[in-house]
Amino acid sequence: MASTALRQQLSIMRQSLFDEGILDHDQVSYLETLENEDDPDFIENIFTLFLRDSTKYIDSIEKALETTPIDYPVMDIMMYRLKGSSASLGASKINGETNTLIKNFHDGDMESGKASLQKLKAEHANFKEKLAVYVGMLKQAKLSEY
Repeated sequence: MASTALRQQLSIMRQSLFDEGILDHDQVSYLETLENEDDPDFIENIFTLFLRDSTKYIDSIEKALETTPIDYPVMDIMMYRLKGSSASLGASKINGETNTLIKNFHDGDMESGKASLQKLKAEHANFKEKLAVYVGMLKQAKLSEY
């Protein structure tokens, strides 16, 4: 009984992540097809890795921006890593904010770039919070199956 209720909560939360534009339905659905008996925790693992790595990328961008002179090569590498990993995962809002960040810095608009970085950090914090709950529920649902 608890398993059915948990599965319903998980389904509602998953749909909410799509409805809010936090995750891309098609990309996540594709990733879910890659989960199998050999790697039953695939989805949880890639979400967890993304949370870890994306936090490092954002921290590195911020640190590169604070150096004198600004470390543009490091910023560029980290922005493109974040762009690629967020697209691969289907993290729609993170990807959109990263694209805006890249455009602002490539256009030489430092003020807009700094504002974009703050928006990215806020979106990332929201994403991290919601995804942590979702991953926790996924793990709990799998445990209840045993």
